[in-house]
Amino acid sequence: MIAIIPLLGVLSMPVATSGFSGSERRTLQSAISSALYLEEINRFYQQCRQADADLAAVIANPDNERLKLQQLLQQKVSSTDIQYLLDADPKLTADLEQNIAKLKDCADVAAFQALQDSYDLALFSLEIATPLSKPLRDKSSVSASQAKQAQQQIQALIESSHAIAWVNVADRQQLSAVQQANYLHPDYQGRYVFKVQHGWRGNIGHYLGMHISVSNADIEKTTRQWLIFLDKNGRFINALEEEQASAHLEALQSADWRYDVHGNLQRNQ
Repeated sequence: MIAIIPLLGVLSMPVATSGFSGSERRTLQSAISSALYLEEINRFYQQCRQADADLAAVIANPDNERLKLQQLLQQKVSSTDIQYLLDADPKLTADLEQNIAKLKDCADVAAFQALQDSYDLALFSLEIATPLSKPLRDKSSVSASQAKQAQQQIQALIESSHAIAWVNVADRQQLSAVQQANYLHPDYQGRYVFKVQHGWRGNIGHYLGMHISVSNADIEKTTRQWLIFLDKNGRFINALEEEQASAHLEALQSADWRYDVHGNLQRNQ
């Protein structure tokens, strides 16, 4: 019973990995359990193989077991990389690891034999398990996929924009009546406007109305720098606060144009 109880606990645990059937989730649990048990056996073996002759007689070299496990993992989860398996579902791995006793006494042959029995039972469960129907993805591959998708979305936003600009929030009362008439729409009522610093693709006037209404009470809580995206009619497609814009700025690289200190539009070489 000592060897059976931990495995029953394993099979009843929820799995964070989605997209697998119930039997496939049990396969994943058995695979991770087998790998974790073997890791503990290997740690104990390295610690104690020179320390106790009685223990040495019952410990088999874990390298032989590792090869056997890798062959079985290839059949069931299509990967021989044990670390890849453990990274596939970090929460599940952490939950299962809690069930594995960490052996300390090299002379405790009975405790090691119980650990070995638990490993054998987990391995048997894996042997009879249903193979996964789709490849296993580890956390790093998911992160890479998400990063690629995010980069594609950034590029799509850039390509769909007629003009892009880095702007500061300014008080329209600092503008002359002529500037307000030249740059702001007659219907724009807001006190605060964008002052354009530099940009990409098509150029934008030095000042333009903001995409949001900001009151005097809210101005101190409003981000002072933005990255804005406009269509060919000068309408906002998107506006990102400074802290949201780093990846977009990296994709845009050097600006195509800028306004100098006198408000003159300058094309960058």
